[in-house]
Amino acid sequence: MAELSGDKLILGVSGHNITTHSVRSMMKQLRDHGVAPVFLSCYETDIALDVQRDMAWIDGLVVMGNDLDIDPRTYIDRYPQGDKRRCVHPQTLIETECQHGKKRACYEELMLKKALECGMPILGICGGMHRMNVLCGGTLHQHIPELVGSDKHMQKLQGIAPEVPVLPIIIKEDTRLADIASDIPVPYVRKEHKCSKVLMENSMHHQAIDIVAPPFRVCAVTDSVRRPDGTNAFMAMAIEADPEGEFAGQFALGVQWHPEFGASCLGGLIVEELIGETARFKEKRSL
Repeated sequence: MAELSGDKLILGVSGHNITTHSVRSMMKQLRDHGVAPVFLSCYETDIALDVQRDMAWIDGLVVMGNDLDIDPRTYIDRYPQGDKRRCVHPQTLIETECQHGKKRACYEELMLKKALECGMPILGICGGMHRMNVLCGGTLHQHIPELVGSDKHMQKLQGIAPEVPVLPIIIKEDTRLADIASDIPVPYVRKEHKCSKVLMENSMHHQAIDIVAPPFRVCAVTDSVRRPDGTNAFMAMAIEADPEGEFAGQFALGVQWHPEFGASCLGGLIVEELIGETARFKEKRSL
């Protein structure tokens, strides 16, 4: 459902700049579905006013990835005293140490806050998911290679194109993401994840979610990682609004992979679901 009462849906896309491969790919995918995407980048003056302006005319929000990282000083105090994660990792590239990164961070945080408050559909991709999680009280693993012993989550370093799937994603059953992926004919895994569906996706990140923010729940995982207390845990690859949480009923999905590159058919299905939810939100808001 790409149109409502003759009007095009408007989906705002926030990213580094409009020329990046990821932003161009997402904008094209949205246009191919009959949506009018707009790149959100005009935050050079009063960011609060810019957010007020943009929230008034978009119907849904997509927050893209980032080559820079969220400042860990905004979340490391959520770990207990004495935890080795209460420090800035030397591999963390702090976005707020450059002017553009600082402005983008302020803008996206406020946009996400407003979108969550009003029930607007949200898709966070890679760094966009990280921002959703940290904003709502979660934390991040600052450097995955130290957890898994390799750079396999960073396929760019191996010269592998983003359209190529490299990492198994286990979609947890009884989740919104599982419903989206329900018709994909891929294998299932049992044991720890009962009868969850497994598919291959791309992987271009050196950080990932550690503690999940209370309003969200994990809906997809991958490799097992070792926690500081010596226990094992599966790394979160996607989060969604918890049906019993603060944003119950809202389409608020974050994915670690990049669906805009079409490494699997799940990317297109996620975009279709986002568009359908955006159309319903637009209709409800216009009543």
